[in-house]
This record gives sequence, C-alpha cells and structure tokens, in this order.
Amino acid sequence: MQTFWQDLRYGVRMLRNSPGFTIASVICLALGVGATTAIFTIVNAVLLRPLPYAHADRLVRVYSEFPTFKKFWVSAPEYLEMKNSARSWESFEGWVNQGVNLAGSNEPIRVTASYLTGGLLPSLGVQPVIGRLLTQEDDAPTAPVTAVLSYGLWQRSFGGTAAVLGKEILLNGQKCTLVGVMPKGFQFPPGETDPAEIWSPMQIDPAKPGSRASHYISVIAMLKPGVGIYQARDEMKQLLAQWNSQDTAKRHMLNLKNHPVVMFGFQDEVVGGVRLAMLMLLAAVGFVLLIACVNVANLLLARAESRQREIAIRKAIGAAIGRLARQFITEGVVLSLTGAAAGLGLAYLGLKLLARSNATSIPRANEIGINWTVLLFTVAVSLLTGIAFGLAPLAQLIAANLHDTLKSAASRTTASVASNQFRRILVVTELALALVLLIGTGLMIRAFWKLQEVQVGIQPDRVLTMRIALPQAVYPDNSRLIQFWTMVQQRMSVLPGVESAAVMSGLPPMRQLNANDTQIEGWVQREGGPIQNMDYWQITGPKYFETMGIRLIEGRYFDDRDGEGAPLTVMVNQTTARAYWPGQSAIGHRVKPSFQGDWRTIVGVVDDVKNGGIDKPTGTELYIPYRQATGFGLRNGYAVLRTKVDPIQMIASARNVIRDIDSSLPVSAMRTMDDVLSTAQARPRFLTMLLSLFSGVALVLAAVGIYGVISYSVAQRTSEFGIRIAMGASPVNVLGMVLRQGLILGAIGVAIGAAGALALTRLIRGLLFGISSFDPMTFIVMAAALTAVTLLACWAPARRATRVDPIVALRYE
Repeated sequence: MQTFWQDLRYGVRMLRNSPGFTIASVICLALGVGATTAIFTIVNAVLLRPLPYAHADRLVRVYSEFPTFKKFWVSAPEYLEMKNSARSWESFEGWVNQGVNLAGSNEPIRVTASYLTGGLLPSLGVQPVIGRLLTQEDDAPTAPVTAVLSYGLWQRSFGGTAAVLGKEILLNGQKCTLVGVMPKGFQFPPGETDPAEIWSPMQIDPAKPGSRASHYISVIAMLKPGVGIYQARDEMKQLLAQWNSQDTAKRHMLNLKNHPVVMFGFQDEVVGGVRLAMLMLLAAVGFVLLIACVNVANLLLARAESRQREIAIRKAIGAAIGRLARQFITEGVVLSLTGAAAGLGLAYLGLKLLARSNATSIPRANEIGINWTVLLFTVAVSLLTGIAFGLAPLAQLIAANLHDTLKSAASRTTASVASNQFRRILVVTELALALVLLIGTGLMIRAFWKLQEVQVGIQPDRVLTMRIALPQAVYPDNSRLIQFWTMVQQRMSVLPGVESAAVMSGLPPMRQLNANDTQIEGWVQREGGPIQNMDYWQITGPKYFETMGIRLIEGRYFDDRDGEGAPLTVMVNQTTARAYWPGQSAIGHRVKPSFQGDWRTIVGVVDDVKNGGIDKPTGTELYIPYRQATGFGLRNGYAVLRTKVDPIQMIASARNVIRDIDSSLPVSAMRTMDDVLSTAQARPRFLTMLLSLFSGVALVLAAVGIYGVISYSVAQRTSEFGIRIAMGASPVNVLGMVLRQGLILGAIGVAIGAAGALALTRLIRGLLFGISSFDPMTFIVMAAALTAVTLLACWAPARRATRVDPIVALRYE
C-alpha cells in the first residue's frame, strides 16, 4: 500500500509538472468518456434496464392480425374470449388511450386518459402515493366511475394535497371519483409521446361487449411463473384451431389463417422502434472513445520518449519492469479518472440539453438519468483506458537497450523507428474510425435531407391548428355535433387576419390508423389485391382542402351542396383512386362506409396527404362531410385556420371563439402546421444531430492526432531539414515532403475506413430514407473531407519545417 501511495504521489507530481500534456490528455478523455457516458445512460434506460414493473420479464404484448394489417388491436368479444380461455396467463388485461376533457380542477383541461381493465394496475406491482389502485370491482359495468391521477397532474391541477381523494370530477362530462395518485415517474403505457395522466376503468359489459369487428383494445398479459412465451403461443394456436371450426362470415372469429393472434415481449415492443438507432449511437460514441484513447496513447508515447533518461536511470539502479509498469499504470489511471470526472460533467450537461431538445422522440425518456450502473460503467471504461494506454510506452521500454539509452541521453533523445511506426499505425487507426463515423453521419444527413424533400400534400405555412373534444354527456347526438362545428367554422372564418377556416377529424401527417371497413360498389376481390377497407377516414367539411392547401386532382371540393338532407357524397385521395379504379376515373363511383347506410358518391379526388408518417407510404383515405357523418360524427376533432398574419397572433382570438361557444371546453395542442411537421421528424432529426456532433468531435480528435504525429516528426527531423535547405532544397520541396508524409497516412486511413464503412453501414439500412447504405456520393464527399482535414492538420508543422534555419540546426547537431 505504501508503494501504491508513493506511485500515486509521483504520478500526480509528474502530471502537474507537464501541464500541456495533462490538459491535452484530459480534454481528449473527457470528450470520449463524456460522450460515451451520455449515450450509455440513454441506452441503459431505454434498452437495458427492465421496465419499472414487477415481473417485467413475464409481460407480453398480444395482438390480432389480418392479411393486410399487422399488430392490430383486438375487439372486446375477442379480448374476453382469450382472457377466459387461455391458461398460460397469470393476468390478461387491456387498455385504450384517448384524449379527454377534465373538469373539476382549477379550469377545464385536455389530458390523455388510459381506460384500463380492472386487474392491469395491480398486475404491474406499483403502489400509489396516496389512495388506492383501480381494482376488478371498479371495472364492473355497474360500478361508479373512478380514476387515479398521475403525480404530475396531481401536483399541477390539484395542488398536490391528499384532499383530492374522494373528489368528484368530470371526464368528458361524466362524473368520476378520484381514488388514488400514482408515484412520480410512473407511466403506463410506457414509451408514448403523449403519456396518459389519468387512468379509469374500461368497464366492458360481458353481456354486451359490442361488435366483434370493432378493434380498439391493446392487450398486455403476464405469463404464469415457469411458462414461456413459446408455450403461450402454442396454446393460442390450439384455441384458434378450435374457434376456426366455429367461424362464419357473420361471426368474424379469431382463426389461424385470416385473423390470427401474435405475441411478443412487452419491453421489445416498447423500445423496438429505437433499438437500432440507440445501438448505432452507442457504436458511434465507441468510435469517439477509441479515437480519444488513441490520441492519449500517442501523447503517452511521446512523453515516454522525453523521459527516456529518467526511465533508463531507474532501470539501471535496479527498478524491475513490473515496478516501472505499475508506475505507468498508476499515471495512466490518474489521468483517465481525471478525464472521467470531467467527462461525467460533460455527460450531465449533455443529457440536460438532450432532454430539452427531443426527449419525447425517445421511449422511456422520463427514466433517463445517471445512476450507479452508469457510474460503474464510466469508472470501468476509465480504468481500462488508463491501464491499456498507460502500458503503451512499456513495449518501447522493454525493447530499448539500456547502454544505448544512457549514452544517448546526454544529447537529445530520438524516437526509435519502431515507436514512430507504432505512432503512425495509431493515427491511421483513428483516421479510419473517423471516416466510418463520418460516412454513417453523411448517410443519415442525406436521408434526413431526403425526408425534408418529401411532399406531404399540404401547404403548412401560416396554418394554425387546435384540438377540441366534445363530451358525449353534453353533445349526445349528431345534430349537436354538427351545430357546434358549423359555428366554429363560421365564426373563425370571419376573424380579422383569417383567410379561411375548416374542421377535421385527424391531423396529418401522423395519424392513428383507422382501418375501417368500406364497401366498394362492384368491387371484386383479387388475390393479393386491396380489400374493402380504408386505412383512414377524414371527417371534414367545406374549405378544408383550401385551408390545408390540398390540390384537387379531379372533380370538386366539398361545399354547401354537401349538407344535411342532400345526396350523400365523399372524396378520396389518389392512392385510393389508383387502388380501386386503376386506369379510370373514380368520380361517380360509390362507396358505403362500414357496409351500412346508403351509398355515397365520389365527387372529388385530391392529392395524397401523408397520413401514417412522412417516411411512410400514403395510405388509402376517404373524406366524409361532417354534416353527413351520421353514426360516426365528429366528436374529437381539430379546427384549422389559414391566416394572413403570423398564426401565433391568432391563438387568443381562436381560443375566445371556442370559449364564447362553450366555455366548458378546453382547447389543446394549439400549434402551427410547421411545428406539427417538425415534430413528425423529431426522431430522425434527433439521431442526425447527435451523429453530427459525434462526427465533429471525432474529426477534431483525428485532426489533432495527425497534427501531433507530423509535428513530432518535424521536430525530430529538424537537422535533416536544415541540411536539405543548406544544400539547396527550396521551401516548396520541404513543404511537399512533410505534406506527402501526412497524405500517405491519410490515404491509408481513408482506404481502411472506406472498407470498414462498406461493411458496417449496411447495418443501418433501416434508419435510412430514400438512399442506399452504399451511396457513392456520401463516401466520396466524406473521404474528401477527411483528406482535406488531414492536409489542414499537416499544414502548420509543414510550414514550420520550411522555416528551419540551417545554421541553427547544424550548430545544434
């Protein structure tokens, strides 16, 4: 122990006596360790850490499927059949999320609610802060409606007092009693961009569960102890085979062929969409850490050469190789831990910035934070770095001849050919790593640029959107709904500064799939062709297309002719027209939504509007006038304004219109259409931003590395340059000689990096939009950029070489 403290004091003293070396090394390590720690923190919270529920490893997500729809919801009758029949489950529960109006706090607000079956919250093993959980008794069809609050909503709207228990509120106009508050940070379902803040029982009536064709319930189940997911799948296949024998066209039973059931681990389903992106970021920061460590290794090698006399004397007086190795390791560990401490500070600041930028684009973002796992990871990485690169000069020490070292120590020391070669290898390595990262980033930037070029089908400039929900208790029938939306459109359209106003049911470009059955007159099903089902229904009215800037392809827009009592009409998008009436006009053809009611005639075809995401193919879409939407009226919708001024200036006026019509209605999600589109691109933008940041750091570190090697080489060759200049070599000759040395290293690094990128970039194909992972332009541009940076890094030492004074150099020699 005494020896250790002696080594520690000596190592600290040596680092303090070499401030330039110490600062440079700590900065390199801080950048590498800080970036790695920040991303590992995210990956640990999102991918590695189990979901914060009891027995999270036994939780399974259950879906139904159709030939054309994967991972679909289940209907209430299907849910009850599976719950009552399957024996693999300890619990089998469901939920459905929807926006609700909450009244009874300070003022009416719009929040996201999750309606659950009674056993769901108890199965998660999470206890409330105050009160109790929802139970099976609350889920009975005749039970009083109850609810539990999220911690944030409790604090924000109810003052965080225990008096909230037993308080009566209104959920969408329905009386509801608050019975509990969930703990801080609790989320269910997890991974939502708009998380639920209140939970209430679903209260399915087993005697009247509703239509088998109405799929809306998300299902989570917990396996019994000792039962695996494969056993549960086998049992479900046996049940489906039994139900298949009872299936008829009218009964719409679950079956193996056309309506199977699939199941997957719950955590995989929550984070599966970002797994590849997270692993890519982790690999990217791993490259940054390696480049930083290579730079530190080069610095340590250079420093070891400057300490040859000291090391040789210690070796001559009896210091064993093991003793010297321990000293090197101690100095390396002190250096790496210092860099790690600075890196942790950078990681903490970086995570704060990330949380403010695009936290909602990452599932489980509320769980991200530096904990003991992250601290242990940082310490482990730092210790390994310190040990590995602290020993880097030892190979040179072992190979060195003690007599020659002491004899040459009286004059300046020179590096051996082997050590120079090793240093060049390190620089080539970091250049290759930097190019792989640059090419990956270049591909992501090009893909993101391609995403910006996608035509979403609307003109978003000067458009304001807002969400409004009409509770069943206050607006019980379609006539009341029509009256409300008509007043909204009329009053908003005459506001000063408004060009036009409209209403609609779904806000593009990211809508929840409707997948509604729609009968097509005269349609004959073909093998592999579309079925009589529309991906999206858009309930709207006059001026919607003009307000959103949607181009008319054929026919006409909705207008006052499409009101109550008039012939029923619809419009379709181009994708629908091509799918069902290829090579002919869709105008005049008829459809029947939900296979019910009278036929509706198509009066217009409009340009495709992105409805399932900007990077996804446009789905089929049916437009229905809200004044003719009997049976599926516009209860939850949006008002949109195209303005003559900055749309932000119209927020107060638009809100006042709704307040004048019905003061009990909250208006939520008031955003410009530009902001809506920006949010739709949040995840790829977030990933591209981080990769660009890491690539910039890697490029700077690589430039510093090659600068250090060339600069050190110039210092070693001072006498050589002096002799060459004395014998007539021009500054241009010397400049070219030094730049050539850097270019050779750069060319080797580029060649190796390009080969590595060809092998690795194919792994990120799933993250690229509109380009190939082998995009030649990206490879060429990034290779050229790295070569240019290499030349730039070599320029300063090369210019220094041309200024060598032959007299001074020869006198020194």
